[in-house]
Amino acid sequence: MRILIGADIEGIATVCDWDSITPGKQDYERNRVQYTREVNAAVEGAFNAGATEVCVRDGHGINNALIPDLLDKRALHIKGRCSEDYRAMILTIETGYDAVLFVGYHAKAGTPDGVLPHTMAKFVDEFTLNGLSLPEMGYNALVAGMYNTPIVYLSGDRAACRQAKELFGDIVTTSVKEGLSQNSAICLHPEVACEKISKDVEEALTRGHRCIYRMEGPYTMYCSLRRRYEAPNMEKTFHTSSLEEALQLFWTLT
Repeated sequence: MRILIGADIEGIATVCDWDSITPGKQDYERNRVQYTREVNAAVEGAFNAGATEVCVRDGHGINNALIPDLLDKRALHIKGRCSEDYRAMILTIETGYDAVLFVGYHAKAGTPDGVLPHTMAKFVDEFTLNGLSLPEMGYNALVAGMYNTPIVYLSGDRAACRQAKELFGDIVTTSVKEGLSQNSAICLHPEVACEKISKDVEEALTRGHRCIYRMEGPYTMYCSLRRRYEAPNMEKTFHTSSLEEALQLFWTLT
């Protein structure tokens, strides 16, 4: 069983504000450690479930927030930027996997109880495809669906877990924090979060629900992007018969 972990940092147990995940700011290095620990917990759960290969893709920022020296030795680390490729957050998905796990994910832009809610970039107010408002997890799940790869698990804040179940059905999720506002949360102890992630990933891969996420064409992609100062939002609408074209355009805009 070959597994791909798509990871992001905003949804880990110790993050509540942007400064704490900004290089050079207080707590950034500490959060990198916890980020790597939560990914390791997912790796452990995957191998406990019988995985023969686990690949990890750091989807945050410029793809260098994970600490390689602390990463589980059994995992393969997919490193480096590939900013021109709309599949960059789950790079190598086209090579064939049995399942995708999302670790450290966050809710979409505008989610009131989401912790650091956004969709790809902080200046994106809305992203829809065929009228359905999508978070990053939905975007990446559509990419995975193009290669018939199921989404089986997600960890993150409670709002992200709720949105995952709305999109993918009753997949296994791990809520590591409950948002009180966009910059505050009730958080699990870091070690408890890791323990739950490992256990839940094992359950997800052995007896959990799987969702190959697809959307029928043709496609209408809409996004609303905030501009600086007091200018109105820039809105883009694009019609195409190709899902790849729709996703690539949104990726390019953000």
